[in-house]
Amino acid sequence: MVFKDVRAKVEKTWTTTKKLLVVMSVWGLFFSLITIARLGVAFDYDDTLVDSSAAFQKAARASQSPRGPDYWRVVNNSYELENPKILPYALAWLSRGLGFRVLILADREPAGGDALKKEWRLLAPNGFVFTPLSEAKHLHLQDGRYVLFLGSGDRDILEARRAGVYAVRVKRGKNRVRFDEYAPHRFGELVLPLSDY
Repeated sequence: MVFKDVRAKVEKTWTTTKKLLVVMSVWGLFFSLITIARLGVAFDYDDTLVDSSAAFQKAARASQSPRGPDYWRVVNNSYELENPKILPYALAWLSRGLGFRVLILADREPAGGDALKKEWRLLAPNGFVFTPLSEAKHLHLQDGRYVLFLGSGDRDILEARRAGVYAVRVKRGKNRVRFDEYAPHRFGELVLPLSDY
């Protein structure tokens, strides 16, 4: 009786070990192929990867000149007030875990942005870029082998298509900070469900 119980436990453990080894082998294969091909995934920052409304509100209260260097310095150093959006943030880490290079594009001036870059260095090492002109995002997207771009605005979708990158729209939350054109499904793009939280 005891021998049968021990044998059943050993067989169950061996079966579980084999399944785990298969999963690890498949992950290793994908990781290797993606890394060798140097494929990447890009994310817009504000209203896509994070809800940064509290940082912008703090900058509006603290700065004398709207959209000046002091304003952007306060915004870029108030990252502790920003909340990652659950689904895009999880997709970013999943992409990183599969071997994709992650690029984050922030529609901000770079004043005082070194701390913000450092904050995101684990997810996007050397891949946090300030793009004050949203019309220039395609220049960053076409530089690498990016296969996917997640953005929220109409301009984001157009810039990704201009660079030849597949675009996915992330819904904006109720406390959005960008007020450019925003019409989900306007260009027939995929809209990520439940991405506004």
